Amino acid sequence: MFMRIILDTNFLIDLNRYKIDLENINVLTGKKEIITLDLVVRELNRIALSRKRDSKYAKLGLKLINLHKIKILPSSEKSADKALINLGNKNTIIATNDAKLRKKLRSIGVKTIYLRAKKRLELG
Repeated sequence: MFMRIILDTNFLIDLNRYKIDLENINVLTGKKEIITLDLVVRELNRIALSRKRDSKYAKLGLKLINLHKIKILPSSEKSADKALINLGNKNTIIATNDAKLRKKLRSIGVKTIYLRAKKRLELG
C-alpha cells in the first residue's frame, strides 16, 4: 500500500535537534512518499533567519529537505496546521511532535508519526 508522509515544521526541527536520521521513518513498510508543505518551508526559513535557539535546527531542516529531494506541496491555507488537517486521510500520515495537532488528527482518524523519548520515531 502506498503511503504519503507529510513532515511538519517542529518534526523537522526535532529530527535535527535529537540527531534522528530521516531514514528512521521506516516505521512503515511498503512504498511511501515523503513530502512537506510550502508553509512549512516558509516557517523554517523564518525561524532560520531569527535569533531563536532553534534557528540552526531550522537551517538543518531546510538542508534535509534539499538533500532528500523532499517534494514541497503548495497550500492555499494560512496555517500549516489547518493544511495538515485538511490533507490527512487514511493514506496520509502526518509527522509532527505537536501534541494538540496530533490529538486533532487522531480524532479524525489520521495516523501520526512522532518522536518518542527524544530517540525513536513512533506511529500513533
